[in-house]
Amino acid sequence: MKKRLAVLLLAVLLLCGCMPHQTTQVMPKMPSVEDPAPTPSPTPQPTPQGDAARYGSVQLLSEPTVLVSIYLNDAATGSIWTMEARAAAQQQVAMAVNWLTEQAAGYGVTTQLYYDDGSANSDLSYTYAVKARLRGGVDSQESNEFLDEMDALCATVDTEALRQRYGTDHVGFLLFLPVAGTSFTMAHYAEDDLNFYYEYCCLYRNDAYAAEPEPESPATYAHEILHLFGAPDLYEGSADPYVDGELTAYVEQTYPDDIMLSTYAADGSNLYTSIDKVISPLTAYCIGLADTCPELALFPQLADVEPGVFRYGTGTQDSWLDSGAVAV
Repeated sequence: MKKRLAVLLLAVLLLCGCMPHQTTQVMPKMPSVEDPAPTPSPTPQPTPQGDAARYGSVQLLSEPTVLVSIYLNDAATGSIWTMEARAAAQQQVAMAVNWLTEQAAGYGVTTQLYYDDGSANSDLSYTYAVKARLRGGVDSQESNEFLDEMDALCATVDTEALRQRYGTDHVGFLLFLPVAGTSFTMAHYAEDDLNFYYEYCCLYRNDAYAAEPEPESPATYAHEILHLFGAPDLYEGSADPYVDGELTAYVEQTYPDDIMLSTYAADGSNLYTSIDKVISPLTAYCIGLADTCPELALFPQLADVEPGVFRYGTGTQDSWLDSGAVAV
């Protein structure tokens, strides 16, 4: 997960024009790699109401949520999503969503996640010819131009149409990048108010940490999707203000299989046939699947956690740390 620079908050908002509003216009067809149309312009929309300023476009896992998949093609470098690669990614998403559903059920919560299942009539999958240069790599420090472009792209969504079709206006985006990198999520922070309203995961085709080219794992997909719902990173170096070294050490001992600690198998490999991880009671509390957790009595800083809501915390505004599939 990446945090935005607080000092650039207003400047980035003005540059990208990503106004957190809703629209009643039909969602335009995303340009394909064969049709590299200009970046779509955000359409003026009514201001989101209620909890939007705290949660952003995705709220709690217990609420109906739409996940829109957008495959980014870079025609200039020939980095594109083939039909075969897209089909593989769709399978990974399906595995991640099924795992999330099963994990939530273990806490007595029934989920409603709508996503691109690869069927011919799916209206939740698009392609887009990206203009900004893709960097990828282990650090995955994509440019401000790329983030601005993605903000503007997400702002074209017709949330009113989604509400009518799926019964919800809670929407997150799965952006698929056709290069190797460390996947990350741009989440909304309560201090952003209605700025940076739309939340999205940037999912790289290949894992930058692998010695040989390997696709990102379904566990990575699930890890990043959980960020949309407010799950913090629990590994060393987490950018979340209430995750310190003491809490990380505790999680390593108590919940070694928590998916927010690591997405890799015990031997450091990626698994593709299953997700051998869990949502621990701590993570369940952070995303609102449980009303409490044992750690509340052990770590006083957790008393400030509002399930499903990210906050910058003291002294963390200038951090741009990733929260992708990082081995710990």
